[in-house]
Amino acid sequence: MESSTDNFYVYRYSLIKESQTDLFIHDLPSTKGSIVREAIFNDAEFSLRGTRYSFVGFSDVPYLSSTKEEESRYIVGKLAKLREAHVGEKVPGDIIERIADDWLPIVVVFDTQEQFIFVQKSWKFGGESLIKNALQQGLRSPILAKYNYRIFVEVKTEQSEFWSLVESHNKIYRLELKLISPNILNTNKKARELLEELQDIYGQDEVSMTLESESGSLDVPKDVVEDYIDYISEGEGQWALMTEGAHGGKKKHSSLSAPVTLDIESVSHEEGELQSEGQLELSTGQIAPERQSSDTRLVAELFEKTRALIRKEQND
Repeated sequence: MESSTDNFYVYRYSLIKESQTDLFIHDLPSTKGSIVREAIFNDAEFSLRGTRYSFVGFSDVPYLSSTKEEESRYIVGKLAKLREAHVGEKVPGDIIERIADDWLPIVVVFDTQEQFIFVQKSWKFGGESLIKNALQQGLRSPILAKYNYRIFVEVKTEQSEFWSLVESHNKIYRLELKLISPNILNTNKKARELLEELQDIYGQDEVSMTLESESGSLDVPKDVVEDYIDYISEGEGQWALMTEGAHGGKKKHSSLSAPVTLDIESVSHEEGELQSEGQLELSTGQIAPERQSSDTRLVAELFEKTRALIRKEQND
């Protein structure tokens, strides 16, 4: 194994309580973010838009742990996507084509204390939006059934990208904001308090707001909008902006195109080894023996990166 750099998307998950319809609902765990355990263990499979996915080989990775809660802070495993592979099999006098399962895995780390999800970037697997939807789909039903909480997964984004777009375009036709109801304590205080007031009145999961100007003269005052963009950037919603295009017409920009990514300097398997490792875990249900040391190192680096992310949130 050689030292290399892996790129990880950063997501955040939020939990919104539903109106209780079942008497047999479990209490939340002491660390609220640990609720994801209900969905990711036992190699659970699920489908999204006709494609099968699976959470594979998840296990606790202790790091700097002094209590039981800290010991289970990080959970590491893989999200796998099923593709069909056309395989040519040699038989006497011919080659027979058959279709075989081909699971493509990417590394996923849950930080149950800060409710981050770190996901290995892979162009073969799909972009940040596909990963977001797959994670949310796989987590939602088991958690809702046991705890009566609905889970939302969003990409953590660079808020500076929003203001760069506003400042670099002459025409703004539409601004869309989607804000998830408050869940994470270290998000923007002003936006959180307003959403809490609305939730007390209406009981909403999220708030959507659209401002439009047919002529493209929409004003986006920073002192009014900044708190909401900050709130969204912390993984609590999405924004979309419609501006003039570079060669006429209109162009839509989205927070999904401005994800926060982390470069992790760690011991990494070659792609073929990673895929073989994932196939081994899928077929045996056991964690590949080579994973323990690399998972520990990965978590150690993410621990430091997480501290930096939180400091940045608190200082912005």
